[in-house]
Amino acid sequence: MLGLFKEDETPISREEALTQARRLLVSSLNKGLIPKWETFFQELPQLNSAEDLEELKKNFIQLTQWPFLKEILELEATEFFFHSQSQSQRLLLSGEKLPLSIELHADDWQLWLEILSIKFKQNWNVQNPFCSFYGELFGKNYRFSLVHGSTSPNGVSKLVLRCLKMGAHPITSFGKTETLVEWVKEKKNILIAGPTGSGKTSLLTGLLDYVEKYEHLIILEDTYEILSSSAHQTRFLAGDTTQTSLKSYLSYSLRLSPDRIILGEMRSHEVVPFLMAMNTGHKGLMGTIHASSAHDALHRVALLFTLYAGEANLAFEKVMELICRNLEYVVFMENKKVKEVIKILGSDKGVAFYETIEGNNSINLF
Repeated sequence: MLGLFKEDETPISREEALTQARRLLVSSLNKGLIPKWETFFQELPQLNSAEDLEELKKNFIQLTQWPFLKEILELEATEFFFHSQSQSQRLLLSGEKLPLSIELHADDWQLWLEILSIKFKQNWNVQNPFCSFYGELFGKNYRFSLVHGSTSPNGVSKLVLRCLKMGAHPITSFGKTETLVEWVKEKKNILIAGPTGSGKTSLLTGLLDYVEKYEHLIILEDTYEILSSSAHQTRFLAGDTTQTSLKSYLSYSLRLSPDRIILGEMRSHEVVPFLMAMNTGHKGLMGTIHASSAHDALHRVALLFTLYAGEANLAFEKVMELICRNLEYVVFMENKKVKEVIKILGSDKGVAFYETIEGNNSINLF
């Protein structure tokens, strides 16, 4: 190995060699190339010893093959948050977050994220600071979310990995779900609400196991997360154009004679055709939405409908009436558990009223 060192150069220290190796690697990455060690090390300057070369090789493998990441991903978690070399975490199914130790030099943090983006053929840079995609790491499937350091005051890039299970979590793991299963079988219209990471999509996936096998499912989402083993499903994944938006897909789906429509998340325009589908007699619709409580979810749906319906004179009380006439149950999730379930009873002059099925047993007005 030492015979490959350049004899006409003065040997440099290990730290100097690491610095130069990083520059060489950056040069390759700027061309969109991830070099192999067999060719890369021949470009390195002369080193003091074979041990120095082995140290550089170890660092190179850490950056390009990620053995440190393999060990981390073998830990129990539903999501991994790589905030920085010293401030990373994993999220357990229980909702608890535990710190992670990253065996990577702080100077190499940006490098390995750049290499990861190139390996998965992502255009991630200052001009495109955020990208979300799906991929496999060490035999497991993940949703990747990369945030470029140019968006942060401290200039540190981040990575979030959400674990994608090949099968649904046991429905019993979410708490009291027996009545939810019955409502799915009865084709009730159900909205699942909660904050980010609360288990909304996981619960929705679990409930789909109880849909009749003959039903034609339409599943719409902007990121691929909902799992279903149904042989009779049509999937739409949102794109960046008007024609590939969730709103357009919802309109298309109504022409496909669906037995049930599943909407991954209501965020904007798609709330309109989703509610209108309920209003025209479609049953068994399910979707998710970000909200801080079950009743807050109703207000959020009403707000989104008011903003995106395109009717300037549409009264809020009419919107709430539409929602409460067609939506039957709202489930609120927190820390991967069903915390609250309400049955919508109706509305009067924009005020919704409901019965709490899970939580405080009472009639509520708001």
